[in-house]
Amino acid sequence: MSSIMMRIGVLCAVLGFGTLVLEQFDYEFRILSWATDMQPVFGIVLGVAGLALIGGSVALSRAKTAEQHAPVQPPQQPGQPG
Repeated sequence: MSSIMMRIGVLCAVLGFGTLVLEQFDYEFRILSWATDMQPVFGIVLGVAGLALIGGSVALSRAKTAEQHAPVQPPQQPGQPG
């Protein structure tokens, strides 16, 4: 799940911030040609959304890693002090 989220985040960040750069040279991504009138705001929002997805993916993978490395307590036996 987090690798898919990471890939989508990277794609959104590249497309979003890439439109800002390409706009300066009068080029555009064909996939985002419909959003030409909404630039540069759309590019910034798409890039920030991509960064948020990347950050969420990293946070999820760290949480899974920490969960796997958490010490496991043995079950308490009846009659033992706990």
